[in-house]
This record gives sequence, structure tokens and C-alpha cells, in this order.
Amino acid sequence: MIINAVNYSEDELIQITSKKEEVEFSAKSWSDSCLNNLKVIIKNHYVAEQNTTCPYCKRDLQTTHGRAWDIEHIIPRSIAKNFMFEPLNLCMACIDCNGAKSNKKVTNSTARHRYPAHSNSFLFVHPHFDNYNDNILVIRPGFLYVAKTDKGNQTINICGLNRFYSSAGFGADADTDERIFLLAQSLLNTDNPRIKKSIRSQLIELSIKASM
Repeated sequence: MIINAVNYSEDELIQITSKKEEVEFSAKSWSDSCLNNLKVIIKNHYVAEQNTTCPYCKRDLQTTHGRAWDIEHIIPRSIAKNFMFEPLNLCMACIDCNGAKSNKKVTNSTARHRYPAHSNSFLFVHPHFDNYNDNILVIRPGFLYVAKTDKGNQTINICGLNRFYSSAGFGADADTDERIFLLAQSLLNTDNPRIKKSIRSQLIELSIKASM
């Protein structure tokens, strides 16, 4: 969960207000070169705040290089342009997760001027409002994810985390898929640390074998 949202200076707030008051202000305004300074501020803040980790797939990219990251508008700016600069609507996502999420629906809120700043307003795991681990069990980042809640399941679908499952070769072997499902359910249903460790090891072994 992101604890500290970006904090704009007074001059930056004036710049944002001025941009939003333009007659032709739209989702496409994000591409205006006059906003490059704000993009740098947003990027630097969230990459550091997130410890170079994508909030959706939880891979640690271990880089601040711009080509590895996209500035992510949690509610897409094509849906609500006024949230384009809203700190709670921003984070950094890996290019693959940002591309998979695209303009998919993430909220039932119809708000367009006041940001719906509550977890219940969102269909998926919101990087600022939700504890990721309460909703998704990461067996191995970039390999296997198990939904604990409906929000977790929605996040896996919206952000395309099943792309890792497919690219590792899962889905082609029904027996392997069933074993993974049963192990994942067992993992969620036990509190015994020794059993959890054993099940995790089996799941990781399965994911490695499937990718070979």
C-alpha cells in the first residue's frame, strides 16, 4: 500500500489549475510538453515510495529507468480527466501491467470532480487504499498469484496477472492446473507455518517445471 501520495508545491498547484481551466483540456492534454516537469516529479516520488515495485504484479524492477515504468492513472484519465493530477489517483506501474489494465473499469463511482477516496468505491486492489496481501497471495512475483478475495480476483483479471500463468505454460496440463488449485486452496486454509512452507515449495516447483 502506498502511504505517502505526491505532494505538489504551490507553483505546481497553480500550474495544474491553469492547465485544467484551459478550454481544450482533455485526457489528451497529458501529452502536452508543458507538463513534463510534473511527470518527472510524479515519477520520482512514486518509484521511490513504491521501492521500485509494481503495485499490481509486485515485481521489484530494481530500476528507476523511465522505460521500465509508466505513470499510472488508477481511474483512467479518459474516464475522468479531472483526476489526471490527483495524488491518490497516481502511482507508477510496470509497462506490462499498465498496458493490460488500460482503460478497464475499476470503480462503480460516477464521480468526476471529487475523487472517491475510499476502498469500497473500487472493484480492484487500489494501491493507496488496500492492503495487497489481504487480497492476493503472491506465490512468486511474476509467476503465480492466488486470489484471496473478489477484489484480488478482479485485480488479477484487470491487470492481466494471468499473463504470467499462461506464459509459464500453465493451462495446457489439466492435471497440473488442478494440483496448483488444490495446493493454493490448502495454503489459504492453513495457519501452520511448516505446512505453509511445504505448500509454497511445491507451488514454486510446479511453476518452475511448467516454464521449462
